[in-house]
Amino acid sequence: MIEVVGILAAFVTIFILRAKNTQFYTAITVAAIMIGLTSRHPPAILFEVLLKTMTATSTWTLCIAVALISVLGYALKETGLMVRFIEGLSTVLPGSLLLATIPALFGFLSMPGGALMSAPFIEPEADRLGLKPEHKTYFNVWFRHLLYWINPISSSTIMAVTLSGFPVNAWLRVQSPLFFVMVAIGLIMGRRFITVEKDGGREALDPGDMKGVVPILLSVGLTLYGVPVWMSLVVGILTTFLMGRVGPRKASRMVAGGFSPEIVLSAASMLYLRDMILASGSVTSLFDAMIASGVPLLAVAMVVPMMIGAVSGSHSMGVGISFPLLLPLFGAPNIHYASIVFLGTTCAYITSPLHLCTVLTNAYFKSDLNKVIRYLAVSSAALYAVGLAYHLLLNGM
Repeated sequence: MIEVVGILAAFVTIFILRAKNTQFYTAITVAAIMIGLTSRHPPAILFEVLLKTMTATSTWTLCIAVALISVLGYALKETGLMVRFIEGLSTVLPGSLLLATIPALFGFLSMPGGALMSAPFIEPEADRLGLKPEHKTYFNVWFRHLLYWINPISSSTIMAVTLSGFPVNAWLRVQSPLFFVMVAIGLIMGRRFITVEKDGGREALDPGDMKGVVPILLSVGLTLYGVPVWMSLVVGILTTFLMGRVGPRKASRMVAGGFSPEIVLSAASMLYLRDMILASGSVTSLFDAMIASGVPLLAVAMVVPMMIGAVSGSHSMGVGISFPLLLPLFGAPNIHYASIVFLGTTCAYITSPLHLCTVLTNAYFKSDLNKVIRYLAVSSAALYAVGLAYHLLLNGM
């Protein structure tokens, strides 16, 4: 019984510490230690698991990858390559399609609150189309998060495949239909907001405008081809420096400016948490207690991820909490169970009033947050319903 109390107390502690603005990696590490100390193993388990985590290839691969994602996003921003590409698009795409594309492209720049970067770019077009502040906020938040389903170099995808053990191509093949579902939902909802029509602009982008997307396409393409994600990101970063004519000294400053120790430590701490849960056996005790109380596993897979996604404040960190806690409960690896956990975390995170992208975009457009949350909640509910039915159907349940 002490193991069950320990694991539940550990996850409550994560949320309490996060509410007090404690660093995420500190909160996760404290939770892992609590789980280890309340297990039936000697205290030495804390150091044994730490050694296992820190010497694992997967740990180093994940930490290097998330560090390079931040560097790539920072370099694309600082060189102005992405800005020029977005400005070129604004003269080509019509209406709601432009409002959807701009935030989605900025979604490649993985950083907390990154939706604030795309907000100024959609504002002129949104004004021409007669959108209210709440409608602008909806477009900017909803479409920024499209790439969760198809982007192999997002921190959320890397975290999901690392923690679940599924190959990235297999993972994205299962998730990708929800990209089109999310696009359709956003365009249907967004269409109601547009009161003024707009004709298209030029027929094509200038060749120079296309530079900003080349490093991203290279990184994504190489990863899907089977090149290790860290190597693909290095190619993307070097291509950014080359196309932006960045010299060695300036390049080193960009690498330093884009590197985030907090993100790296958070990634490592989540793997430590996963390994501690598995080594302690606490999740087995929790599983037995749930079975004894008659709680269906599917209900757990639906409800718990939503709770975590709503309060995590970060999608990748929400995945990092929910996957180690829930996936061991399901026994043999099942990509559809894992996807249901991912889906619940994603939909709740997008809708959450604690979502930094929503908070910052709302402040920028001075919109009514209650209305924004209602729009996002309706869209997320539709996405979740379709996604849940999709995974249950494919899993034969």
